[in-house]
Amino acid sequence: MKFKVERICRTDSMSAIPMERIRFDLKASVENLKRAGHTVESHELFLAIKMNELDVTIYPSGRLLIHPLNDKPKAMDLAQQVFSFLIEETD
Repeated sequence: MKFKVERICRTDSMSAIPMERIRFDLKASVENLKRAGHTVESHELFLAIKMNELDVTIYPSGRLLIHPLNDKPKAMDLAQQVFSFLIEETD
């Protein structure tokens, strides 16, 4: 999946955004994330996970917020890892 990573202005956070329209089934993705060893908090509109020292917020649209991080290559690697655990919604 193609995505872009941008630093969020005036913060120590990065955002990863899919370049194509996609929807992820967050409820179905929780078990994959837990099996990978991540702490997962499930909220109505998003998932919050802990990856090492980083907080990652995952939205159904595939948008990720990664905090605290200002390293674009590291954010790209981390986003690729997260996307590999997510299950795409089916119609």
